[in-house]
Amino acid sequence: MTNTTNMGSLEDHFQHLNILCLPKLYSFSVGKFMHSYHNMLLPNHFDEYFIPLSSIHYHSTRLATSKNLFLPRVNSSSGKCSLKFIGPKVWSSIPDDIKFSTTFTFKWKVKKHLLHEKNSQL
Repeated sequence: MTNTTNMGSLEDHFQHLNILCLPKLYSFSVGKFMHSYHNMLLPNHFDEYFIPLSSIHYHSTRLATSKNLFLPRVNSSSGKCSLKFIGPKVWSSIPDDIKFSTTFTFKWKVKKHLLHEKNSQL
């Protein structure tokens, strides 16, 4: 299918085919959800689901000015899998130039970013 030998990692094969592996695909989906949240494209019941960093403190920091969200403290492994925790974590790892892009360009910029990041997720 790829005309390559079995040498090399699976991630290299995915990158060659422009396909995201499952952990990166999950991060991609969460990133799209968070972009929709920030652009108010979600139903109203999500309006206050996340807490902006700018409402926690009023200092003008890089994190607060780049639309980042408060990362809640969790005490369990199931808490670390919740959208309330994963969403802000994924969102804060997206570069600012991608965060502020339009919905149309956001998807392919995030995918490109994920494809070229070795051994990491958003």
